[in-house]
Amino acid sequence: MQQYVYETKICDIYDLQKRLMQTWVDFGKNVIEAAIDQLRDLLRSCMHAGGGHFEHMLFICIMWFIRTF
Repeated sequence: MQQYVYETKICDIYDLQKRLMQTWVDFGKNVIEAAIDQLRDLLRSCMHAGGGHFEHMLFICIMWFIRTF
């Protein structure tokens, strides 16, 4: 996602917002559903492990997703 948003220099916050929204639309339904499924799996794993601190796992998952696309 980062490579699509930052292809050229961003003018202002509105330009950034526009690019993020367009990139999100361009990803398509399948990519978004795959990301949501991965997040569901992560949350289920946390629940099965008895909870606790898992915010760092969410961050790792999100960063992986962003770098993958």
